[in-house]
Amino acid sequence: MSGTTPKLGFRSVLRNRQYLLWLVSADSATVGYTVYAISIVWLTYTVTHSYLLIGVVLFVEYATYSATFLIAPFADRVANQRTIYLVCYPIQAAAALTLGLAAYRGFLSVPLLLGLIVLISFLWDLAWAAYQAAPRLLLSPDELFAAEGVGGVIGGANSIAGYASGGVLIVLVGAGGGMYLYAALLALGAILALPLAIHPGPPSDENFRESFRTGWRALLSEPGHGLLQLASVDAVQAFFTSGVALFITLVSVTVFTSSSAAYGVLFTTYVIGGVAAGLVLGWANPRRHVGIVMVVSLAATGVAFVAVGAVPALLVLSAFVWLLVGVTSTGYATAKYAFIRGSVEPTKLARVSGNMYLFPGITSAVGALVLGALADHVLPVAFGLTLGAGFLAAGLLASLLPGVKALRF
Repeated sequence: MSGTTPKLGFRSVLRNRQYLLWLVSADSATVGYTVYAISIVWLTYTVTHSYLLIGVVLFVEYATYSATFLIAPFADRVANQRTIYLVCYPIQAAAALTLGLAAYRGFLSVPLLLGLIVLISFLWDLAWAAYQAAPRLLLSPDELFAAEGVGGVIGGANSIAGYASGGVLIVLVGAGGGMYLYAALLALGAILALPLAIHPGPPSDENFRESFRTGWRALLSEPGHGLLQLASVDAVQAFFTSGVALFITLVSVTVFTSSSAAYGVLFTTYVIGGVAAGLVLGWANPRRHVGIVMVVSLAATGVAFVAVGAVPALLVLSAFVWLLVGVTSTGYATAKYAFIRGSVEPTKLARVSGNMYLFPGITSAVGALVLGALADHVLPVAFGLTLGAGFLAAGLLASLLPGVKALRF
């Protein structure tokens, strides 16, 4: 009889029925979000024809996300995470339907648009906090990179379909059509969540305020302060990450004749690159080199963004470079979330994840405004240089912080 422990990976993840059930439910909502993401930016542009107002919309969305830390304790305290999904998804679906109807009937004003975005984003905060904790509650640390790979394949394939569907809807019926599909996918996610049983832990005697403080203590008192150093890097890169949707819109409108078709193609290839990165990292399982993966990914993303602005005006070449952007940027995100999930105590994971997002949430909101204003006045080459410099700076910062380079779990 062998004394070795079987290696955990793709096979053990695929045998975990609760994880797969959660993944399908979460992916239904997440794919809906990809349709929403591709549609809301184009919808704003068609209504306002202003990159600055796209920046305002993204600012409101990201600013709302930065408030995740205020409600994340609920995700750690709820008896079953299913309750969160069954509450959030239907309300989000109703808001999405309202957006679609308002766009179709022609009464979508900027205040109504912003108000519905706040509602959808606030509810997404709570669901997102639960998402961060669920894989670690259902899996072991050794399975997390493989789970990212499995999630990347299933979610990525669905996201490709979501972006493609959103792109087709933009061409055929306008961006408002994507909101109807988003609502339908949220409803499906709620139905699929009904059998879930994801319990963060035994009931706690802490009240909400104490639970809130515990989440911050877990972050601030962490040995080596690796999480805090990572949060500083994340804040820098998030300022420029908010420019991705703006950049795709800018390139599509200024470079290509069929801007709506180009927009759908570029977004889709960007997601395909992300799927490829998730698969590679899931196979490699670089638990002992997480920090190095992050540093290299950030630097490579900076180079890729410079290339996006400089590539000749051929859709196939532009799509290929956006594929590379998807690979490199997803490499950073995959490594980051795998590390957080693998290194933080599962019963505190939603709170720590929400607290960690406060820093990049603020900078991404500010970045959306600044980059939105910039996109109104520069060509893609200058915009690409700006994003490239930002990611290279984030990579340099990560390489200089010992707590980030040494990250492992």
